[in-house]
Amino acid sequence: MSSIINIQFLRHLKCAFIYTMAFAIALPVAAQNNISDLLIQLRNAGTDTAKLSAYHEIFEHYEYSNPDSALHYIEDGLKLFGTRNNKIGIASMTLLLGTEDGDQGRMEIARKRLDNALKMFEEVNDKAGVAATNNAIGVIDGKTGHFSDATRHFMAALKIFEDAGSKKGLIGTYLKLGVVNELNNNLDKALEYYTKASALSPDSPMTVNGVNLLNNIGIVYGKKGDFKKSLEYFERALAASDKPALTGVRISTLMNMGIVYQNLGDNKKSLAYFDQALQITRDKNLPEEYTRIVVNRSAVVMLTSPAKAIEDLKDALVTAKKIGQRSLLEDIYGNLVENYKITGKYKEAVSMMEELRNMEDSTSSIEKAREIANLESVYELEQSNNKIRELKTDEHRNALKRNIIIGIAFCLAAALLFTAFFYRRSNRLNEQLKKREAELENSNKVKDKLFSIIGHDLRGPVGNIPNMLTILGDESTTPEERKYLIETLMEHSIASLETLDKLLYWGKSQIKNIGSKAEVFEVDAHLQDNLKLVKSSADQKRIALINNVPSHTRVYADAAHFDFIIRNLLSNAIKFTHSGGTVSVAIDAALKPGYTVFSVKDTGTGIKKENLSSIFEPFSSSTQGTANEQGTSMGLMLSKEFVIENGGNIWVESEEGKGSSFYFSLKNPK
Repeated sequence: MSSIINIQFLRHLKCAFIYTMAFAIALPVAAQNNISDLLIQLRNAGTDTAKLSAYHEIFEHYEYSNPDSALHYIEDGLKLFGTRNNKIGIASMTLLLGTEDGDQGRMEIARKRLDNALKMFEEVNDKAGVAATNNAIGVIDGKTGHFSDATRHFMAALKIFEDAGSKKGLIGTYLKLGVVNELNNNLDKALEYYTKASALSPDSPMTVNGVNLLNNIGIVYGKKGDFKKSLEYFERALAASDKPALTGVRISTLMNMGIVYQNLGDNKKSLAYFDQALQITRDKNLPEEYTRIVVNRSAVVMLTSPAKAIEDLKDALVTAKKIGQRSLLEDIYGNLVENYKITGKYKEAVSMMEELRNMEDSTSSIEKAREIANLESVYELEQSNNKIRELKTDEHRNALKRNIIIGIAFCLAAALLFTAFFYRRSNRLNEQLKKREAELENSNKVKDKLFSIIGHDLRGPVGNIPNMLTILGDESTTPEERKYLIETLMEHSIASLETLDKLLYWGKSQIKNIGSKAEVFEVDAHLQDNLKLVKSSADQKRIALINNVPSHTRVYADAAHFDFIIRNLLSNAIKFTHSGGTVSVAIDAALKPGYTVFSVKDTGTGIKKENLSSIFEPFSSSTQGTANEQGTSMGLMLSKEFVIENGGNIWVESEEGKGSSFYFSLKNPK
């Protein structure tokens, strides 16, 4: 039961993201619930600043209760400020339009509007607008699963709010940073940010940020498994969110309570809260929020009607794809896997696993957590540097006072000698420091690349094997399904072994800092050995291997690197060549003066034009061979690295359907 609780609450945390990141522009406004009063305020506003404040309050009033009216007044404000050439007003209205687009699931349009708003605020040096727009962009990045980018924007906003002493801005940004850390399971860090927000707003639980704070703390306790404490906070949030301006956070709270009661085993109450939240999203036309609730509700429906749960999830999948919500897609694929397994549809379950794996590869949790931690560390380092600069300023002032008192006690010659001594010493220390920094930077690059390769190319195939073995061991699995699963397992195992071999080869040269060992050698023996290694693969597909390289060809390079490059290019050529085709190896000694240019040509499928520019880049798309061979993108990436390390170049010429020609150059002996 505990594993189910953790899974459901983890999915719930992603679903709650939009509400806990509620947008609030940093303007001094006081919320009013009576729209008539707000319209009178707008009509009587004597300055552009007063009108801007009124338009913002009207937007807050209508944002969730009546999106069409919200858009009407924003566009009205945009027209007004446009005729007056009021750049701050235009930027502010653009910011609100982007926010409403995000609320309605139009993520691409929202991001373009917000980027324009940020540019306009920066041009007029409006710090409050820059901070508010960074927060709004962070919300869009968070909704689309780009958590490290979201953190970067929130940190930028946080610095501006701290410098300006904006209490409201700090509260909202602390909330958003808390949510990012919740989603990455850094619960202590999340509570740290929530505590900072709470300390700044002890007496304001009725505001959007105040209710969000109650909701977020309830989420943390739920994730910790303390559902009684979690419900206390959610009930307080629900009681305080009965205003139109708090519709968004009310939806979130109802959904949270539905999930808590599900984990407590009270499915009747759970469905009641989910259905209340669904009704609000239908009335307000909020597709993203509606889809989130359907996803969470399906976990309860699954207990009595798995087929109905699958139907609901498929409908949710269509909407999630339209609005480009990655976290929602991950949740839906994960739930579909569980439902298909329960209903015995193992082929569909494996298909959903593949979709989920592709989603997880593109947003590696290891990389996300590392990048977010780095961003927070950079921010903390900057804060420390500011304090150091302040201390240095104080120290300088004290030194100046002492110098005035001492006067001319020190002679100019002694001062010059003293300065020269420390100048030389500082230079030596700086040189040592730069050398050490370069070593650390290189070490970090190797570490980061290693983690990235493990997370991208090795984690995916290996990660699916336990799930497929579980299905394989199920007594209800048919012989046909077992055969399909065994074939899939074989493909994943071969791909994993290939990745591991390449990773170990690369790691030997990188982690142990073993550079290339260039020497003059004859190519023929190495080429013959590598042709033998790939011959069995070629024979299976009846592919002819043709060696047109003269027997006494000599180059100046690392022989082990040459073996890896030629073997990888030959393997790729065989992989993408149809049965009965040819793969040939040749050289051109005149194409590039001082170099021998090798070519590996095939009569295979060729490469799509749009993929040519990124074929050698890390994590470029890997496709199946003509016999459904599995592979990774590491081989070409490492081949490029080794060719460049030996002073040469590598490139490709290809046309889809007409085969490919890979070329690489190595130095001639001197």
